[in-house]
Amino acid sequence: MSLKTAFSSSRALLRQLNVKSLGDDLKFFFVIVLTGSLLFTLASFLPALYTGNESGSSGLYLIGLVLLGVFIGLIQGLINGVIILLGVSLIEHFFLLFVNEHKGFEKTMKSVIYALSPSILLFWAAVVIESTFVRLLLLFCFGLISYFGIQTFHEKSKDRAAFVTLATSAVLLMFFSRWIFNQGLLW
Repeated sequence: MSLKTAFSSSRALLRQLNVKSLGDDLKFFFVIVLTGSLLFTLASFLPALYTGNESGSSGLYLIGLVLLGVFIGLIQGLINGVIILLGVSLIEHFFLLFVNEHKGFEKTMKSVIYALSPSILLFWAAVVIESTFVRLLLLFCFGLISYFGIQTFHEKSKDRAAFVTLATSAVLLMFFSRWIFNQGLLW
């Protein structure tokens, strides 16, 4: 499959998603957030599972600890997912106002939902691998999908979509630069 075919099929997919309601998109986003949170939580417990004692009470304790960790991870993932969705949507919409936005905040949220989905699903891998390249690749993936989303959902020209995408990505790079460049999370 050529690169041009991949881009045209991506645009066609986004055009089909443009007619869906925001409620359906939010359901999709929350499934992605829950799946990403579950993968992240389970990945964080993998080292403990290999070093744990296999005796009876210790094994039950470990199972209870994992279940409690999964529950807390899912709740924390949902809260963080909502905050990230709203924050990135506000940042993107702010830059869309510079290019004469008329579609509304709902279209911005739709664009951000689909742009964030791969990054949220693969966040656990970026933490486990601890590579700056992988983290920058997630940001690049966000930017690329965001570019096509702005073109499709907001019906913006290539140059306006590129401006909004680059500005939004630059703000995200600034916010997460400590984490991306292996200096720990922002918090």
